[in-house]
Amino acid sequence: MKMKNVTTMKNLSAAMVAGILILASCAKNNDVLNSGDTQNVNSESAADSYTSETSDMADVAASAITNTQYNGGRVAGTITINGLGDKDGRLKGANVTITPTGTKDSPVGTIKIDFGTTGTTDANGVVRKGVILILYSGKKNIAQSYRELHYDGYSRNGVAFDNNMVFRNTYLAGTSTQPDSTHFRHALDGGKLTFPSDGTTIVRQANYDVTIDYVAKTLTLSANTVKLHSASGTTRAGKDYTMDINTPLVYKVECLATKVYIAVSGKKTITANKIDYTIDYGDGTCDNTVTITVGGKTATITVNGDGN
Repeated sequence: MKMKNVTTMKNLSAAMVAGILILASCAKNNDVLNSGDTQNVNSESAADSYTSETSDMADVAASAITNTQYNGGRVAGTITINGLGDKDGRLKGANVTITPTGTKDSPVGTIKIDFGTTGTTDANGVVRKGVILILYSGKKNIAQSYRELHYDGYSRNGVAFDNNMVFRNTYLAGTSTQPDSTHFRHALDGGKLTFPSDGTTIVRQANYDVTIDYVAKTLTLSANTVKLHSASGTTRAGKDYTMDINTPLVYKVECLATKVYIAVSGKKTITANKIDYTIDYGDGTCDNTVTITVGGKTATITVNGDGN
């Protein structure tokens, strides 16, 4: 895999986080969605964005580590990984180390991303504190190998990640000799975010599949068909919700240049407080419009290009 492609797809994954709370601002004056509706939709979107960002940073760190370091061949003890802040600004100022404990044929170990107790601030003004601890097993990008994220006092702009939440990425394709970094599964258990402004929380479980196409430069989220829902939990208002990916959600690299950070095609349905919200992202065109259907009413909404 060419590094240029890795960097480009990393930027696409990171851009998904820019969509946090995008529906709130664009729907303030819409007679279809009231404030309770937008909170229901945004709780699911915010939880997905916050947790997906940590997975993305873990992938960046793992990709920058050599196979020799990752597999534990001819190395022992803890190794400091330098220069990651230059590859990804979100990691600037973080202390990143790897401790391999397995063997060359059966790699096992931990990667630690430590932002410290006082935290670091990136170029976008995002403050990150605490530790993301990545437990890995298996060679990179090999079928059934995985990286499992744990959190220790980690927060993003004061939004605290519960220390008991676990986010596992498992590779679904490839063999022992033919790696494949294009198909994997995201599974979040015990997800809980606490917001500093009022102490409210979002609780989330998630399980869906991800496909990266390095030729078409797209990232696609699909439902794991053996699971009842792609995500479920409770909103900041304490309402139970579920999220179902009805048709795969497709993100395009080419859309980033025009500040289109949301999916450009696909549909998902969020059900909260016994109300269904169906979000249609369109036909693949790079634009910031979504069509939301709720209570038999439909509204086409244009979101701000910067995700605010």
